[in-house]
Amino acid sequence: MKHFTLILALIFTIMTHAQEEYVKEPVLTGKMAAKIAQEAFAQAEKESLFVTVTIVDKSGQTLAVLRHHKAGGQTIRARYKRAYTAKSQKRETAEIAKGIKNGTIPEDVRFLDEHILILDGGVPIFMEGKVVGGIGVGGAHGSEDSRIAKAGLKVLSK
Repeated sequence: MKHFTLILALIFTIMTHAQEEYVKEPVLTGKMAAKIAQEAFAQAEKESLFVTVTIVDKSGQTLAVLRHHKAGGQTIRARYKRAYTAKSQKRETAEIAKGIKNGTIPEDVRFLDEHILILDGGVPIFMEGKVVGGIGVGGAHGSEDSRIAKAGLKVLSK
C-alpha cells in the first residue's frame, strides 16, 4: 500500500508539472498562409499592381510566395526580408522606418540580422494577440505595398 501511495503521488506530480509546461499557441499553417497570399495578390491584381507576396511563419520560414510575372526579379528576396522584419520586430516595417527617421527607434535596428529590411510593405501577422508570422508585399509603391499586405490579412477575420 505504501508503494501504491508513493506511485500515485509521483504520477500526480508528473501530471501537474506536465500541465504547467504545456503551452497552447496559435499557429500560422501553410493553408492559412496560402489564403492570405492569394487575397493580397488578388487585391493587387484588381488595382493592376505587379507585386510579389511572401508569407513567413514565426520562425521566419517561408510558407507562401506569389509573384506576378511582371514583378521585378529583386522582389522575391526583398519581400521575404520585409515579412521577416515585420514578424521579428512585431510591427509594420513602415512604422519602423518612421521611428528611425524621427529618432524613436535606434538606427542600429538595421543591423540586428541580415534579413532585416526597413521598407514599407512588411506587416506582422497576429493571431490571438501573438505574432505568428509576417507578410511582405512589394512591387507597387510604399504605402500601396502595406495596404495590399493588410488586405491579405482580412482572410483571418472571415
